Amino acid sequence: MNACRLTAVTAGIALMAASPVMAQTNLSMYVNQFYAPETNPEVTKVTQELVAEYEAEHPDVKINLIPHIADVNAYQAWLTTRFTAGDEPDITWQQFYQRNTEGTDNWLALNEYLEQPNPYIPEGENGHDRWGDIFFENVLAQIRGGDGNWYQVNTNWVETGFYVNEHLLAANDVDISGWEDWGDMIETCKELRSKGIQPIGVFMTPEWSTYQWLDDIIITGAFADVAQSWYMDKYANEFLPWRQLTREEFAKAVKDGKFSVDDPRFDTYLSLTKEMADNCLVEGFAGIPEYDTLFNMFYNEQVAMVWLGAWSAPSLADVPFKVGSSYMPPFSKDESPYAIHDTSYRVGGPSSSGQFGVTASTVERGTAETAIDFLRFFTAPQNYARVAAADAGYIPVIEGVEPPAVAKAFQEIAQLPERALTDPIARLNQKFGSEHNRLMQSFMLGEMDAEQLKGQYRRALERAVEDMCFEAGDEWAWCAE
Repeated sequence: MNACRLTAVTAGIALMAASPVMAQTNLSMYVNQFYAPETNPEVTKVTQELVAEYEAEHPDVKINLIPHIADVNAYQAWLTTRFTAGDEPDITWQQFYQRNTEGTDNWLALNEYLEQPNPYIPEGENGHDRWGDIFFENVLAQIRGGDGNWYQVNTNWVETGFYVNEHLLAANDVDISGWEDWGDMIETCKELRSKGIQPIGVFMTPEWSTYQWLDDIIITGAFADVAQSWYMDKYANEFLPWRQLTREEFAKAVKDGKFSVDDPRFDTYLSLTKEMADNCLVEGFAGIPEYDTLFNMFYNEQVAMVWLGAWSAPSLADVPFKVGSSYMPPFSKDESPYAIHDTSYRVGGPSSSGQFGVTASTVERGTAETAIDFLRFFTAPQNYARVAAADAGYIPVIEGVEPPAVAKAFQEIAQLPERALTDPIARLNQKFGSEHNRLMQSFMLGEMDAEQLKGQYRRALERAVEDMCFEAGDEWAWCAE
């Protein structure tokens, strides 16, 4: 080898030695249904594209996606095992209430990061200067922990609402866009009935059914002015002044006589329920066996409106008529003197496929900043909009990201106050839920009057609370008071 060549080679080696070696950051990420190659290839493809784009912009970062685990119980067991082994993902999905229970033991608080800019959002657009501005305020309020920390960001959630056959309504000169209160809805139902059209599709069974969503809203409207007084200190959250009651709180309200069939609010609840059943619900609602049957009734134009979930939106995109969306309007003071919100209540959220947080161990690993940076990239509206379009069964809760056209109103519904009480089937215990549905069905069909219902309903409440107190033992000390 001549001297010239030797000098060149030596110089090259010296240059390589002098150049810094780029350290690679490896992120592991479980994004739930957003990466499910076998069962959800469309949204998987979009997720992979976004990961590839991020890696191209950050060649020192490698993101490893963990495939979706369909069984949520199997997933929870898997995640617990990973935490125990110290091998948990850097970014992972989890229900907000579980995360809030575990707090800083397992999760990185995101408060300071939400206050910082998001460089992936164009300058001048919402969220560029403060990342937290792209998330709906009510969503942030609901997922905030009692310690004041946010341990996740929500990109979407499940919502329910009315799908509307706009062609059928227009052909019959019926306009629901001007609904201001419950009375307007009832008048529309009467008008549709007078024209031989079934107004609203809801089905009712002894177990779970879409009727329960209706029940949640009506009972909330009838007891809204006192529901907050039933909150217990152990479940207090200063950041959430209005929230859904826990089973224990409702059981204690029954035990203390605060929720009673003798309360005039219960009469309002029954009156509104009967008015809805008589005027709006599709005939035979108590004989419709399941959700899919109800969906098919709307698809075949047997009802003008139907109360379904956001997950049905993709299936309605190609129906042979124009589909819109709407929701139950608020109660006026004439309809419920106990209503305190000038709005209806949502039956949906915050559970979703898009609940992402960063594990606390990323601080020790040195991957926390990179994990946060990727979440900023992923949630930037122009990026997440691509995910939302491929995962149309959920309602995006990021400002600037549109829901499916057939579910446009669902995004507004997602910002309504939460119902005070959950579905009857889970309001106390399972036995009470089935009894509630049986009694209410008989009342709604005119098989028993209000006084007959109250007598049996009082006993159902008392038995449920007695059983629940027995099962809780010393944990519910108030049971013995």
